[in-house]
Amino acid sequence: MTPAEPLFRWRVLHLPKHGHTADEYEDSWAADLGAGRVAVADGASECAFASLWARLLTEGFVAAERPPHFPAWLDEPRRRWSAEVMGLDLPWYAEMKREQGAFATLLGLEVRPPSGEGPGTWRAEAVGDSCLFRVRKDDAVLAFPVERASDFGNQPCLIGSRGGPDSPPRCASGALLPGDRLFLMTDALAQWFLRAHEQGRRPWESVAPLLSAARPQEAFAAWIDDLRRRDGMRNDDVTLVSVDPGLNPRRDLR
Repeated sequence: MTPAEPLFRWRVLHLPKHGHTADEYEDSWAADLGAGRVAVADGASECAFASLWARLLTEGFVAAERPPHFPAWLDEPRRRWSAEVMGLDLPWYAEMKREQGAFATLLGLEVRPPSGEGPGTWRAEAVGDSCLFRVRKDDAVLAFPVERASDFGNQPCLIGSRGGPDSPPRCASGALLPGDRLFLMTDALAQWFLRAHEQGRRPWESVAPLLSAARPQEAFAAWIDDLRRRDGMRNDDVTLVSVDPGLNPRRDLR
């Protein structure tokens, strides 16, 4: 079977909390270029096996039947999470956390790029406070699902690995024009991005050089460290996914 034509270019940059190792990073991301899907998730730190659950959520969203009917597609990630953790021999206190399950936010995006026949489209689903930003003409910014920096809190809606009542996702969609840029971010960076925009700054202009740097991950780590020290960004795991739904995704696929 011939692989599907890539529908976008993407790049991901990520960093654990300051003072934590890469193994303690609890965000996740996944993409399917042929399906035009990308997702990010933020595992809740107080839970057991949160990083595993975040990974299974992102993988589940991009692999789900089209469209990914929420919450039906969650059955498979939940089955995989249970299969990986329920047989482990754990101390009693870890067993209690495992029984409670893991929790995470999720932001899933589907894109159809612009073509010579007209504009493209995007559609997003979100549970919690991982955010999508669409930047147009270096000015018009659309934010979803959180629209103001002050709206971030300590108790976002979450998806649980053990089932139970699921918070319905918030949904949004719109047109994509040539030159539009899409960014997916977990909450700490998304809050900073919104606050900077509300202050009249253009935070996407700080992101662009990182994506084209010779060593983008090192440049990103230095930038995030500076934001934490000097610009009030919360110390949390950080994930940034840049999506370029250009006219010719094969020309510069990364």
